[in-house]
Formats: sequence, structure tokens, C-alpha cells
Amino acid sequence: MIEKNYRALLIGSALALCSLFLTACGGGDSGASATDPALDSSLDSGQLAPELSEQTLLQAALAETDAVARHLQPVKQQLFQLNSTGTTTQDSLLAISWNPTHDAITLQPTPGLNTPLLTSNAVTHTGYTVRREALAVIGKKAAGRYLVLGSSPFRNAALVNADMNRLMLNSLQWLSDRQDLAVSGATKPFQAVLSQLDNSYYFPDERSVRSWLDEQLSVPVQTNAYDACDGAALAGCLTPDTDLLVISQIAHDSDVDAIVAAVEKAQQLGIGVLYLHHDGNLRPLGERLLRERFDLSVIGDNYWRKLTINQLNPQQDLDYQPEHLQQIRDLLQGLDSGQAQLNDRFRAGLNAVKAELDGLGLQGKAIFDLPGYRLQKLLALIGDKFRQQVQYPMDFESTDRQVFLKSYYADHAVFYRRGVNPAQPDMGNFSRSDFSHVTPRTKTVSLTSRRWFRSAGVYALPGQPVIITRTDTSPLTVKVFINTLRPAATHELDKNGYTRPKYLQSPHFELKTGQPLTLTSPYGGPVQLEFSANDLPVTVRFDRVGEHPHWRGAADDARFANALARADYDWAEVATDGFEVHSKTDKMQRSVADPNWGTARAMAAATAEYTHNYPHVLAGFKGEGIDVVPEIHQFADLHGLTVETVDIVKHMNADQATCGYGCSGNPYDAYWNFSPIGHGDIHELGHGLESGRLRFEGWQVHASTNPYSYYSKSRFHQNTGGDPSCQSLPFQTMYETLQESRRSADPAGYLKTNLWDQSGWAEQFMVTLQAMMHAKAQGRLENGWHLLARLHLLDREVKRAKNDWLNRRADIGFSRYTLEEFNTMRGNDWLLVSFSWAAGLDYRDYFSMMGITYSQQAADQVAALGYTKAPMVFFASTGSGYCKSDRFGDYLAKTPLPVDGSSVWPVQ
Repeated sequence: MIEKNYRALLIGSALALCSLFLTACGGGDSGASATDPALDSSLDSGQLAPELSEQTLLQAALAETDAVARHLQPVKQQLFQLNSTGTTTQDSLLAISWNPTHDAITLQPTPGLNTPLLTSNAVTHTGYTVRREALAVIGKKAAGRYLVLGSSPFRNAALVNADMNRLMLNSLQWLSDRQDLAVSGATKPFQAVLSQLDNSYYFPDERSVRSWLDEQLSVPVQTNAYDACDGAALAGCLTPDTDLLVISQIAHDSDVDAIVAAVEKAQQLGIGVLYLHHDGNLRPLGERLLRERFDLSVIGDNYWRKLTINQLNPQQDLDYQPEHLQQIRDLLQGLDSGQAQLNDRFRAGLNAVKAELDGLGLQGKAIFDLPGYRLQKLLALIGDKFRQQVQYPMDFESTDRQVFLKSYYADHAVFYRRGVNPAQPDMGNFSRSDFSHVTPRTKTVSLTSRRWFRSAGVYALPGQPVIITRTDTSPLTVKVFINTLRPAATHELDKNGYTRPKYLQSPHFELKTGQPLTLTSPYGGPVQLEFSANDLPVTVRFDRVGEHPHWRGAADDARFANALARADYDWAEVATDGFEVHSKTDKMQRSVADPNWGTARAMAAATAEYTHNYPHVLAGFKGEGIDVVPEIHQFADLHGLTVETVDIVKHMNADQATCGYGCSGNPYDAYWNFSPIGHGDIHELGHGLESGRLRFEGWQVHASTNPYSYYSKSRFHQNTGGDPSCQSLPFQTMYETLQESRRSADPAGYLKTNLWDQSGWAEQFMVTLQAMMHAKAQGRLENGWHLLARLHLLDREVKRAKNDWLNRRADIGFSRYTLEEFNTMRGNDWLLVSFSWAAGLDYRDYFSMMGITYSQQAADQVAALGYTKAPMVFFASTGSGYCKSDRFGDYLAKTPLPVDGSSVWPVQ
């Protein structure tokens, strides 16, 4: 105890000197004092003063990056027992070690509001990367101070060294604004409130904190009884005499609101808060406290990082600036000097700006309504300034480089959670910017939730605040966002390709019931609602929105037709339960005017049938709007296979493609006008349905992409008699090549050289197509296309069967395989067995005829099934006739030709 008190006396003396001579010991707020009234006004209101120059904004932001690096620096000097100049004394803490273990998180501070106190400098396991991430962060909120730790250093004394222990003692003195905690003879009790702390075997946080306080403090310690200040009781435990609140994240969800409010009360009373994170997860209380009361976010779980602090000399970290802030500073400096280049460093700075502003918006921080956030406000205002000068199109090679990069910066620096956000005057080929002809209105939208999102049917007008209020109480998360366009659909580096802003889709903001959300977009666009669950009623009120052409049901027929003809907006949407089209207005006009449809209602009905229903039938799914086909579902029932459900809405952007002329995804995007039976549309949708397991070895991706389109087209022909316009396939040339192979001594080798080594997706797909024709011709399926649906069922059942292999292997046709043999077999072997099992046909001779090689084990498995062999025939068709019925009205029942080396192609 004598040694402890002597050490404490030294610490207390050092801190007392700091208190006497450094008025900033307990402060050190960042923020270069603004002397420009126009700048001050802009920062307060979010309304950019027109007289502010680019140079003024850039230089103010540069100054702020430096101020952010020094934020609370005097406090850190105090805590590390350094001189006011940052130099060392004999008592300085210069070798801090703390292993937070893998049961920890790393923290992302908010520049200007808080600052890292300790950053990792080592890892506990070889093979992991050393990263500098914050494990301790200090800051101020209201009248209180806080220290957030990614774990508890009190759990295990063996995981901290003497310097870390002393740092914690110094931190308590700063948090409580008391310099007597380690002074021998001090008698004023230290009053600590402990709340929401675990007290389990692996996380003995509450008892370890109590033990540490009793051992380390020289003054009497007064704490509440175990768990007496948890939940709603916390607020009553906090008084003006409380010195410290120690809190973690263990709480019942129903208590979270009351606990967060109590922590706010503590900060208003000037009570220091010590937050000790529990484990590597993030519970509701932890998320709320970090976001709302400590202005922090989580980088990640230390379980995956193994970061630690080993002999850290904090003297080197006093003005530490995280990498992303250094990148932002370099970007600003390049723009200010006129020397910016679009290199990796500049791109990193752009991404850091976007991440900073988007992150704050998603955390619910309306920064222009809050004190602080000076740097972030400046970054947004610089974007506002640059955005007013954008002129499209631009070409990366010929446009003045600084003009190009300022426009590019503006794309990355949009902050939506504000009441003022000037419209961009030139939005290129995305949209007009003048909506003075539109009168904003209020509209309440009621939808049944469907993942992942659905169009709301309202339009955010550029530069005009939209107030969004969720009024339902359904138990799901609802988010709102503007525009569905993908960033890569803007091709800014192509020749004259910078024709519009790059980041047109806003972040996805959560809507809390009864809590209005104000968003303002400089671009505007159709509004979307995202849902975490299906089939629940959701009601949202939108104030100050436009109504663009939007069709969701028959009640919209007249309004949609009139609005589409007026073209007051550059975007229009048609929404069905399973598929939605988000289209440029001129493209939608052409889509609806197609003679096959003529109205939005007819086009929507066709979309539900041919774009949603039939492709998912062929992929072996069930769900709302998807037909139950007996020969698919009965096969599943017979073998205990699961027919999985499609319960998401899929989308198309008829606009610009992310890649090529059309690019898959959800939404997929394309340059063409949408058509419910368009090959490109169902092709891109097919990329989301196909499976690599259904392609033979070496086959191209598109060999498995197109059948969904062809099936829908064949059903269109069947239903309407209309021309399905299927792609032409090389039936005759492929048959003649097969015939030549039969005249060769090595048919498989001949086909490899003369067919498969030169083939494209069309020839490759025809292996599957001909197998479907065999299944139809042999009477195994009424519609041969449905062979593919059965294959999809088997493909998706593999994972489930592996979990119970001995009992399930026969259900998928592999009764003679061990699990190890199944896991290591060739792809062609799986296809031989699965084609045979799905069709009830022996496809060995057919595969051989086609030059598809397989193993003896796979052949033996098929032989054991005892099925009739598919004959060595090839079905003749015109190039696109496979999508149409023959003279008997059957699909895929085309003329069989023997593959015998002598027969000839019939004259058409």
C-alpha cells in the first residue's frame, strides 16, 4: 500500500500541475475559429453563401483537418503524463501494453467530436495484419466527458501492464474532474454508478470494476449494489454528486430507451462516462450509446483482427490522424493548389469523403442542425459549391482536369440529411433540373412489405426537402432511398462518358415509426421503400413530393397514361408484385406503346406472366405469382426435394447499363427499352437464376443463361400465337458435325477438335436443349423444358442432402456414392446422373453421342437406375423453331434424326 500511495502521489502531483498551468487540460476542443461571417452563417444553416469562394472553403477545410488532428491533445498529454509541449518527464507513460483479447471491438471516431486515445500497434497471432485502429476513444458531450473502450481492461490484470493501469487511473481523474483520487489522505468519497455490466464467468466486468476501484483509488469508493442501477432504475441513481458512470451494453431491449436517456442525463449533469464494451458483438444498447451519446461507430469485431497494444509510446500519437483523414487532407490540398490528379490517393480521398458523409447520415446525424461537425459541414459545402458549376458531358482526356475532378468531388460529397441542398443545375442525361412546373404535394403510401424494396410512387424533387413519416407499427425495419441506379452505370472515364452524376442512388435511411425524417437531394428521383420482412402492412406519409408516372394497379390506368404523355418527369415506373420497371420516360413510352401491349395494365400483366412467372417456374421455384406445375412439384414430392420460395421483388433500370449493353443484378440495367418478352430482359434476369453446376465442364456462362428467355418466349407463342423471336441456334451444322464424328475412328476426339474446342454458348446450350427434347419425345415430361426445373431442384437439394448423406443420397440419384466420392467427382458426372434422374432416362449413350465424357462410376450409377436409354438421335428444327409448336401443337417434339453417320439433314 505504501508503494501504491507513493506512485499515486506522483501521478496526482503531475495532474495537479497540469490543472494549474494548462487551462486546456480538460478541454482542447478542435475547430479553427471562423472569422468570415459568411462562412459562419453557412456552417450554421447549411445554406451556402454565394459570396464564399472555393478557396475560402477549401482552406477552411484544410485548417480544420489540422485542428481535428490536435483535438483534445492537451487532455492526452495530461493522461499520458507528458509536458504541455508533448515532451516527456520521468513519470510519462511511454510503454503502454493492453491485450483487449478477441472479445473486443475496434472503434471509428468522428473527426472533431472525439479522438483516439489508444490505437493498436501489434497482433496477438502470427498471420494477422497489424492495423492502426482505435481501442480507446475520448470525447466530450454536453457538460460531460467520456472514455469508450473496445473491451474492459479490468477483467484480467495479467493483460495490462503498469503504464496501462496508470493510464486508467489518470482517465478516471479526468472523467470525474477530480485530481485527488490517487492522493494519500484525501477523504472525499468517489461516487461511482455501475450499470449494465456483465458479471459472468468469462465477462466478470461488474465485480472486476468494483475490485479495481477499491484497490487503485486512495479515496473511499461508494458504489451502488449489484444490478441496482440497471434499466429504468439508472436515472434515479444519477445525482449531481455522482463522479462517474461505468456502463456496458448488456440490457433488455425494452430498457434501451430509458438507459440511453439516463446516459444523456449524466452527460448534461457533467458526470463522466466510462463505457466498457462487452464482447465483439453489437447489441441494441451498445449501438445506441455509441451512435447517440459517444458519436462513434464500430470498425469491426477483434475476433477477426487479433489487434493489441504492445509497448505503445503514445507520444507519437498526440497528433495522430487516421489514414482516411490524411487522404481527405491530400485531396483538399490537391484541389486547393490546382494540382489534383485522378490517382489512387485522390480516389481514396473521394471515397473517404463519401464514407464520412454517408456514415453520418445513416447514423441519424443531421449535422447542420447540430453543434460541431465543422469538417464534415465544410466537406458538404464544398460539394455544394462545385455542384453549381458542373456542365455535362465531359471527357476525361479533353476536359480541364481540375474542372473534371471538382465535378467528381461533388458526386462524392452529397449529404442528404439536411433541409437545404441546392439542386444541381445540370444533371446531364439523368434528368432535367427545373421542376418549377410541379407543385409539391402530400401523399400517404400504403404497401404490403416485400423484400428487398418496392417503389413508393412518389418523386423527390431536386433541391426541395422531403419530409417522410412512417405511421404504421408493423414489426420490421423500413428504409427509404432515392433512385435505383447503380454507380457504375455512369461511365465517367469513357470517351465523353461523364454525362451525369455518378452516385444518383442515395444511402438507405431507416424510418422509425412516428419520427419524421427530412431528406433533400440535389438530384431528385423516384423514391423507394426497403423492407426487412415480407407481408406486413406499411404506411408512410410523404410531404413535399411530386407524382411522376407510376403504375401499380388498374386504378392508376388513366393517371399513368396522362402523366406519361405529358412527360413532366424524366422517369416513370411500372410495378407488379414480383417485378418493377424503373425507366427513363421516353423508354417507358416506347415500352408501353409496343403493339403487344398498348397500355400499362397490359404490359404489367405480361411482365407478371413472362418476366416473373415463367422464368421462376423453369428455375424450380414457387411463390406468389408463380405457377405450380404438376410435373415439377410432383417430382419434388416423390423424392423429398424442397421447392424453394422466391419472395423478393426484382427490378430493371431502363436507362444506362453498368456493363455492356445490359448488365445483370437486382436491379439489372440496360440501354434498351423494357419488354416483358425481351430476350435481353429475361437474359439478364436469367443470370440471377442460373447455376454453374448446370454447365458442363468448360462451358461458357451464357450456355446456362438463355433457356429462361426461350421458355418464356415459347409460352408467349403458345398463349398468343405471336412470334416469340427466339435466337437462331445452329441445328443443321451441329447435326452434320455429329454425323461426321460417327464416321471417325474416335468420335469423342473428333467432336472435341471440331465442335467443342470451337464452340460458343449456342452449341453448348444445345446439349441441354436436345436432352429436353429427348425427355419430351420419350414421354417422360409433357413439356421438355421442365427438365431444367427438375435439375434446379436437385442442384439446390445437394447442400441439404450432404447434411444427412446416407439417408438422403438416393433422393438426388447418387445411391452408390459415398459423400467423399460425391464431393470429389467431376461436374460432368453430376450432370450425367442428374439429367438421368430428373428425366427418368438413361442419358449415357446420348452424352457419348455428344462427345461429353464421364467416369465409369457415374455410368455405373446411371445403369443401376434401370432406366430406358435415350436413343442416339438428334432433333431437327429451324433455327428458332424450338420456341414454337410443331404441327401437332407440341413443344420440343421436333423431328428425330438418327446419329448414324449416314442420314442427311432434311430439306426445309
